[in-house]
Amino acid sequence: MQIKDILNEFQADWAAMPTVEKEILNKLKNKSFLICGREIARCLCYTLLYLNETQKLHIKVFFAGENKSALDDFNKELLLRNDFDFVNFNSLSEISKVDYIVHTGLCSEKISANASLFSSQINEVKFLSEVAKRTNAKTVVLTDSRVYGNAEPHRVYSENEYAKIDLCSENSFASQLMRTAENLWNCEKKGNDFDITILRTGIVLGAGTRLETGLDEVFDCVANGKKCSLVNSNKEYSFVYISDVFRAIIYSFTELDCDIYNVNGEKSTASTGMISAILHDVYGEKSNIVLDKNGDFNGCAINANKISEHGCAPVINLETALELCVMSRMPDNSAMALPHNHDGRLSSIQEILLAYLLEVDRICRKHNIKYFLGGGTLLGAIRHHGFIPWDDDADIMMLREDYDKFCEIAADEMPPSMTFQTNKNDKNCFYEFAKFRLNDTTFATGFAKEHKDMHNGLAFDIFCHDKTANSKLGQKIHLGMTLFTRALVFNKWNNRKAENGSKIQSLVTNFCKSVFPIRFSLWLENKTISFFKRKKNAKYLYDGMGRNVYNGSFPIEYLDEVIYVDFEGYKLPVPKEYDKYLTFLYGDYMELAPLSTRLGCHEIKLCDIGKYDGFKINATHKN
Repeated sequence: MQIKDILNEFQADWAAMPTVEKEILNKLKNKSFLICGREIARCLCYTLLYLNETQKLHIKVFFAGENKSALDDFNKELLLRNDFDFVNFNSLSEISKVDYIVHTGLCSEKISANASLFSSQINEVKFLSEVAKRTNAKTVVLTDSRVYGNAEPHRVYSENEYAKIDLCSENSFASQLMRTAENLWNCEKKGNDFDITILRTGIVLGAGTRLETGLDEVFDCVANGKKCSLVNSNKEYSFVYISDVFRAIIYSFTELDCDIYNVNGEKSTASTGMISAILHDVYGEKSNIVLDKNGDFNGCAINANKISEHGCAPVINLETALELCVMSRMPDNSAMALPHNHDGRLSSIQEILLAYLLEVDRICRKHNIKYFLGGGTLLGAIRHHGFIPWDDDADIMMLREDYDKFCEIAADEMPPSMTFQTNKNDKNCFYEFAKFRLNDTTFATGFAKEHKDMHNGLAFDIFCHDKTANSKLGQKIHLGMTLFTRALVFNKWNNRKAENGSKIQSLVTNFCKSVFPIRFSLWLENKTISFFKRKKNAKYLYDGMGRNVYNGSFPIEYLDEVIYVDFEGYKLPVPKEYDKYLTFLYGDYMELAPLSTRLGCHEIKLCDIGKYDGFKINATHKN
């Protein structure tokens, strides 16, 4: 049984952990995990098993409970897997080795005041701490913002700040329980000297989970266009999407110091009024929310700067988290793309990019230049017969001879509304590849916006795939020199210290960067990339200019013959061997990217498409 076969797309989104870097996930290889808790624990088990399949981590997951009824909400076939097992509390003594323990306890669970719930938490801590003592496993404990007590309005709580708890109030039971669980763990740690990290989450949101958030009725009603009411509170609350909780847990294993950390989402502290406004902004009249209920949420506003400063900043913002929760409840979520990409400009951006493509196609046909759709644009052509629905750029690729010829004639062929940009005709530009830019627009990433003197209009990228050596050693040297010269240019351009490879490599790169003028480094980079351009018996190509350089070399025949496929209603060229090429780039390229990442491939900081807002190709043709 494959985990991906039993998860829907929303569950697979958080299970895929797209927000955790591969090098951090690799540190989990060959490790074992003991998980205990309720819904977050169940989802964490699925996540670890999903990663085991997709990242080949060779891990083992144990789920602990009082008896097998703890598995009632799990898929029954999980116990048939070699990488998963259930162990009851009385059998925990049989576990001789485990690397990590995660106790999610009652984090983000609905808690009612009863003694049995209190005693069950004490038992869980007791049994798990015994394993931690015996195995010296690093332990991660989850509680939530209720630990801070009866929060005051307009207060945001850091890790060592607490509000009062009314011990006589039934509403304070959750706070008392959270604090008791933390205190028990800390007592066990002090007496037995094992590592423990405590993560206190905001209110956890998770599409496709069974978590009860206080917003579930709102999500259902917005998804189905129905009227609903929401608590009108004078407080703010911190929220966090479940994938950012898992990100914090994984960072706790290998990256974070043992300490207490608040965990919330990016820009995810809001009042109920703000939540209503966000949903109305995204869904319009479908979001018919009335703020008329008196009451309070179980939580408060928390300050999560500490964990961010330790390198584990959240990735999912509140708007995205809310959208995912609403979409998961829609009767038809076949579109499967977040609706507010680029503040509603995405359709216009894609229409402009299509106009670029058609203009390039005209030029190349006129001058007999061979080109192919490249990167995500090629992937979109094959998988979607057009743009990837959430993509915000377009790429083409050429071989060296065609690329050089295209660069010679492109500027003279462009209409006045477009600029052909290279590092030769824009003195402030040091990209190694060519671009078309749309005049009177701005489309800049966090990197590009720092270079205000460079043309930063909406761009279309033209890459050259160059020949490389035939031998593995020659390819390795060529790739290494390419990365070295690219680092010289990039770090000089951005006035940054190089931190790549070993300390010696970084030292050499920084020395050369300080000595070489940037134009010399750029010349050296171009010479390195095109070093084998006259090699007549070349068998391999590589993407020396683009982000796929790290994939290494591929057979030259992948980019030999051209076929034409449908792309947004037009016939455009792709490699005949597109299957082999896309498999080389992406592996299983027909599998969609995790849903929460479908926000465009660039983090755009400045976007203004001016008079092209609402642009349509047909209207242009009529002119």
